[in-house]
Amino acid sequence: MSPIAVDIIHPRIQSLREAGRPLHLLAAILIFANAFVYIQSPGSSKIYFWSQLIVAADILILFLAGKDLLRESPGFNHFFRMAESIVFLTFAILLLYDREWTAGIIQSGIAFFYGYIFYCERKSYAAERISIQHLGINVPGFPFDRFIPWIEINHIEADHNVFIIFLRTGTKQYHFKLTHHLKLEELEVIQSYCRHYLPQKH
Repeated sequence: MSPIAVDIIHPRIQSLREAGRPLHLLAAILIFANAFVYIQSPGSSKIYFWSQLIVAADILILFLAGKDLLRESPGFNHFFRMAESIVFLTFAILLLYDREWTAGIIQSGIAFFYGYIFYCERKSYAAERISIQHLGINVPGFPFDRFIPWIEINHIEADHNVFIIFLRTGTKQYHFKLTHHLKLEELEVIQSYCRHYLPQKH
């Protein structure tokens, strides 16, 4: 039996994608607010102030461009998410340099949050796939995928629309909808794995 990969609709990944646009809007608002707070500080740089406004305006344009652009061109989403992380990290460095510890730590937290979202979004475009192999099943997730050995699996239900993994311990299960109907050959491969590794259920 050869390893097989099954394309799925991952609920957490879908939620992350749906939250993408509101997070861009939040970032734009925070950067605008930071820019106007910053310019009122003594010795503030007008170049840095205008740089913040330009970045915030660009992110706002991305938000207003709509869902279609983000869905069809994920590179735009990744670029602006990275820009958001860099901008907030810059805020944090400047604040910590000025010994404004509380504000600096808050900005560091925001930078980390957007950096983490950037990582998750990058990962999500290649993560919606279950891999079935002789050692077990690899299930996508955040921040890391989970590998489930066959010995931990109690039962598997797979048909043309869904793929469900029932674990031996407790009532834990992984329930995924499929992106497309499985072919008969694919179902046969999956059933062959189950017959081989889960004999008590088949």
